[in-house]
Amino acid sequence: MVSVLMGVYYQQEEIAKLRRSVESILQQTIKELELIICDDGSSAQACSYLSAKASHDERILLVRPGACYSLPEKLNVCLAAARGEWIARMDDDDYSHPDRLFHQLEFLAGHPEIAFTGCSANLYRAGGLVGVRSFPAYPQVKDFYFSQPYLHPTLLFRRDVLDAVHGYSEKPSCRLCEDYDLLLRLYHAGYRGANISDVLFDYTLPPTAKGKRTMRHRWNEVLTRYQRFYELGHLPKALPWVVKPIFVGLMPNYILSLLKKH
Repeated sequence: MVSVLMGVYYQQEEIAKLRRSVESILQQTIKELELIICDDGSSAQACSYLSAKASHDERILLVRPGACYSLPEKLNVCLAAARGEWIARMDDDDYSHPDRLFHQLEFLAGHPEIAFTGCSANLYRAGGLVGVRSFPAYPQVKDFYFSQPYLHPTLLFRRDVLDAVHGYSEKPSCRLCEDYDLLLRLYHAGYRGANISDVLFDYTLPPTAKGKRTMRHRWNEVLTRYQRFYELGHLPKALPWVVKPIFVGLMPNYILSLLKKH
């Protein structure tokens, strides 16, 4: 019923987060699922764990195509192998609550006009709970101006909508904003999403406010925002938000942390 896509690039020797993430999917109250993992570039400990786990649980399909390092490449590999009519996302350092997929499936079954859904999430940094993130119930394009109104690894899609837009873009200009690109392409194709207000997910924040985004990645987001907002007819109105990633990248980390906290 559900295919869960997980792209893994786990380079830590300590695999507790990876193990917790995998187990959180296998322990879902929805039993008709498969977990498709595309692993490339991970540590020896992570590789060994995933190989052993896949050999003992037939719900896991472990794919190692080689030289497949970017997340969109890995997710497309997973999508091509998926057999489910529903496609869920999961990251290798997060945690899905046991009834996450049940509630998301229930919501989409009752809302046939909605193509995909996310949920609210607990936010963790350095192992500690630092807040809860909620999102608009039915985001519109304008909700993408300031920041993305969905949390990518919480999403559950109808399979046909991902097929309709040919999955994730693997263009270099979409690196580290492949989710932003995908969702706005879905909106451009006429699909709409929603967010469940229930907290069904624990999300791991990066150690700093800027995360792992370099200025090159922020320029990628500028290009993606420009192209997608242009296609959706939101320029020049959205132009100040197109260049926002560059200004964020120029801010000192401590100022950005204060702004995000506020």
